[in-house]
Amino acid sequence: MRLYLIRHAQSENNARPESERHHDPGLTDLGRRQADCLADKLPELNLTRLITSPFLRTLETTDQIRKHVELSPEVRIHLHEQGGCYQGYPPHFLQGQPGMTREEIEKRFPDFGFEVAWDDNGWWRSQPYETWQQARHRARSIYDRTCAEFGHTSERVAYVMHADIKVLMLEVFHDRTLNMPANASVTNVEVTSDGMRLLEFNSVDHLPSEFLTF
Repeated sequence: MRLYLIRHAQSENNARPESERHHDPGLTDLGRRQADCLADKLPELNLTRLITSPFLRTLETTDQIRKHVELSPEVRIHLHEQGGCYQGYPPHFLQGQPGMTREEIEKRFPDFGFEVAWDDNGWWRSQPYETWQQARHRARSIYDRTCAEFGHTSERVAYVMHADIKVLMLEVFHDRTLNMPANASVTNVEVTSDGMRLLEFNSVDHLPSEFLTF
């Protein structure tokens, strides 16, 4: 099968100093323009599934894609960014936040489906900050699950996700150093039941040069 790893468009946090970041920002005006360019490209990929992280920036990016590919997106918690949903600066002052509830997401994105239910405590449930090592373990589980779920199929699946967890997942099977993927970039991976192979990393041909951000 073919897997497309898509980084969300520019979020408000991407445009802010680290000390001013919000636990769940939406897209900037530029991010929405990036998402429009991304959405224009996606029909040519002939996607059969569209799966997204539960953060607002990925949901908003996915919603733009949805309008062009006529698929009902599915929200999966395990695609979230490294660290989880948290607020604070510097790192030793980080505090876990609830994350959006299912009801909040359904209200804003009524066409989205959900892999699992979660309660009014939000998808992250104010858990502690996820360490880098914990994120590596999760990236491995995403890899294993993807191979088991889709490797024997001919599906064409997009994961709308985040830079750090995307790179950690690729590092499970790709031993070369990878740079930070650009906002709204597309990475192309071949998946079989035996593993994955990186075909193209960080494609941004669909973005004008003045729209490139990281």
